Amino acid sequence: DDIAVFKLMAQEIARQKGLHLTFMGKPFTAAGGSGLHVNLSLRNAEGTNALVDTSGDYGLSDTARWAIGGLLAHHEALSAIVAPTVNSYKRLRAGQMAGFWANWGLDHRFTTVRVSPERGASTRLEYRQPDGAANPYLATAAVLVAGYLGVMNRIEPPVIETNDAIETASTSRSTPENLSIALDALEADTEFASAFGQMCVDNLLAIKREEWAKYAAHTTDWEHTYYLPFL
Repeated sequence: DDIAVFKLMAQEIARQKGLHLTFMGKPFTAAGGSGLHVNLSLRNAEGTNALVDTSGDYGLSDTARWAIGGLLAHHEALSAIVAPTVNSYKRLRAGQMAGFWANWGLDHRFTTVRVSPERGASTRLEYRQPDGAANPYLATAAVLVAGYLGVMNRIEPPVIETNDAIETASTSRSTPENLSIALDALEADTEFASAFGQMCVDNLLAIKREEWAKYAAHTTDWEHTYYLPFL
């Protein structure tokens, strides 16, 4: 609720001052994008951080490891929900400090799942794929569902990212090239769709495919700039 209210209030204040405030993922080609990273921590019945196990690899519990596995197993499907616009995929490119590759790392800002360097009560997972245009309710729900599926199915994450993930990454899996491909990935991931809510997924697919069709039929300024000088 706080995110939704803040966005509405901030945009209204900007309008009153004669400005336009946008939360679009990549409003300017030469500038960084706008992220809406989701930070996730879990507490067990005793009230302690369920992501921590001092005897586990990197100080992480099985729950943390499996949650990471779920987030990355459903990486492509998640894209359609947490990166919900045509513009979102201008931000999610290789070499950007955003969640492009289906990878994870320790305090690694070129991974999709960044494990915070803190341990104890402050240990958390930072999911870096969402952008400012994402619906905060749907994005949060999607992250929780993917993490839950990982824990329930005990999905092991891929090898931890040790490369720079700018020019070289530990995986070839990445965010889909565009919104249309992301929507296809969401439709194909029946396990995630069922857990998230099939009716919600079906409605989202219908709305967003209509949005993509409008974009695909639209002649852009880039086409004018690139082609008109010699065609």
